[in-house]
Amino acid sequence: MCDPSLIPARAGIVHPVLVLIPPDEDQDPAISRVFSNAENMKYLMFMMRPGGLSLEGARAKRRDRDERQLKKELLNYTIALKRSQIPAHILDSIGSDEFLPPRQIPIDGGCIDMDEPYFIAGCCGLNNVDIMNHSCEAGIIIDRRLWRSGLSSVSLYLTLKHGFETLHMHRIGLVTTGANVGMRGWMENVVGVSVECIRKEALFLGNNTYIDAWNYAMFDHQWHGGIEQRLQERVKKYI
Repeated sequence: MCDPSLIPARAGIVHPVLVLIPPDEDQDPAISRVFSNAENMKYLMFMMRPGGLSLEGARAKRRDRDERQLKKELLNYTIALKRSQIPAHILDSIGSDEFLPPRQIPIDGGCIDMDEPYFIAGCCGLNNVDIMNHSCEAGIIIDRRLWRSGLSSVSLYLTLKHGFETLHMHRIGLVTTGANVGMRGWMENVVGVSVECIRKEALFLGNNTYIDAWNYAMFDHQWHGGIEQRLQERVKKYI
């Protein structure tokens, strides 16, 4: 039975490839940078604000999502990489001022020990939690420097696993665009599901411009029937 009451106020997952941590104030500058970079937002232009996301905007966004998480409407994760988890060929592209200092991060039931400097690589989670219909939507944004590193696959795997196996969701959707060939390929060729529908001109870009939304969905019986195993095998390649 779907149980969104299990959504914690502060959630976290430790994995060999990355650490999912709850949003905090010290992350606001990094989140502002991620959401203000046109390349990062290349396939999420319908979410990008004119001029990018200011520091105050990032702060307001975090507070709003924290409140909604307390209401069990969503589940927030910040994607963090300890310095030792960053691939060597990417490390040189990250400035020293982009690392946060080591600290212990409180989560429900304990804490996560970030025992070395760490980099905020993006965020992911579950949105639009529908208790009555046992459904929600997964979402993710990753710093462009970590694209094609496996970070998206691992982050989404952990998010989906929590949604299906802990919250017992029946359906988890994902919305992307026709231009996002990478995400569409991941859903169709890795996850193994076809596009459910294409909603014509459903996403507003501004300046009287709209683009189509490509809707995908995964179900609990598919997750337990093979998707989880396929994703687990893929994730093992990055460890």
